[in-house]
Amino acid sequence: MKNFFIIKFVICLIFTFLVYLSFRIDLHYGVSLKITISFILIQLMIWGIFFFQKKKMFSIISYNLFFIVLLNLFFTPIFHSITFDVPGRQPNYKITKEYKGEFFKGMLTGKHVISSDAEGFRTNKKINYKSKEKNTFRIFTVGASTTEEGSKDNNKTWSSLLATKLDVLSNKNVEVINTGMAGLRAEHHYFMLKRINEYKPDLVIFLMGINDWNYHIVNSDKKYLIPIYEIKFNFKKSILFNTFKNIDKQIYRKLINQKKENTKDLNFVSAELETEAYLLPQINSLNIRENVKSFKPKDVSEDYKYWSNLIINECKKREFICLFLDQPTAYKKNISTKLKKRLWMTPPNQNYTLVFDDLILVSSFYNNWLKKIIIDNKLNFLLLSDQINASTEHLTDDCHFTENGSKKISDVLAQYINLSLKSILN
Repeated sequence: MKNFFIIKFVICLIFTFLVYLSFRIDLHYGVSLKITISFILIQLMIWGIFFFQKKKMFSIISYNLFFIVLLNLFFTPIFHSITFDVPGRQPNYKITKEYKGEFFKGMLTGKHVISSDAEGFRTNKKINYKSKEKNTFRIFTVGASTTEEGSKDNNKTWSSLLATKLDVLSNKNVEVINTGMAGLRAEHHYFMLKRINEYKPDLVIFLMGINDWNYHIVNSDKKYLIPIYEIKFNFKKSILFNTFKNIDKQIYRKLINQKKENTKDLNFVSAELETEAYLLPQINSLNIRENVKSFKPKDVSEDYKYWSNLIINECKKREFICLFLDQPTAYKKNISTKLKKRLWMTPPNQNYTLVFDDLILVSSFYNNWLKKIIIDNKLNFLLLSDQINASTEHLTDDCHFTENGSKKISDVLAQYINLSLKSILN
């Protein structure tokens, strides 16, 4: 009996530590009372098998709660994989935006029609996602705002221009489907890759990095003890957390007697229609933000490493080809004075800025890391950052492309695909 007690105690102790690791980042670096309460409740559910073992009914309940917590932890990665919904554009969305002011003069001109199809993707032709004809060459582009190009005409994005160029070079019907969405990071790109697999891509192009290194800058104080475990089994990705969150939402709605209002679509439309209004208060951040910080990372973030490796492993086991591009930026020694005054992602939406030399270091560090890991894994890599000038000829700000910049990228990509991947085009 004593041995059983010791075994049970050790199991609970180990389980307590594992659960603590799944909460650790939020407990140490967050300020959420709800997370703290959730952690305490779950610990009580684990140790309940000791506190309530004398009465049979309470003992049965305690063991059931213990196994609920155990299964919750064990199934967290599977649950996250099934339920995680990558943020995307509103399906069948369409607006017209006209650039006629001084802010984008010479960079973006005239009327721009911006739309998405039934899947929320940007493409310049109708795509039959349920079926792919034999003579079709299907390309997906995966990334964030520099892939999405959400304030640019359907026919002026680099993905659309690439489709036009490849149509000329190929004997096949070329489809280029733009899945990009502003703000996404490597985790989102991994799940997008899993999603689009059912659509039978022939080539998947990734443009990634800047949101991940900005996330690293903003969260530079966060340190993992056991990175892979803490990322994979993070409590916020679990069934119990989502259950608690939904209960909390229902209670909140009843307390304030207010029906849920969906403002996402309104904000989404507003952000694209009022691009200048969003950017003007933030530009010239190197000069207007008084708080200046330094950040010189010795490695990329553990999150970026973890999700990038999952993307690479997914690419290696699929039949389609993956092509990775590094992220062009304005962070170069020879940056033009005009462009330097338009910078705002230093990092974005913060009350401080990094010194410019550190921005050069961080962007180069992340781009070089991606290049090395992709080449080491014998996948396709294209050095894009050297092709884009640090001036308003190619960039409107830190990383977003002018119309000329998008043309340049489509030219470089078309040439690379035609020379290095020519066999798959014909």
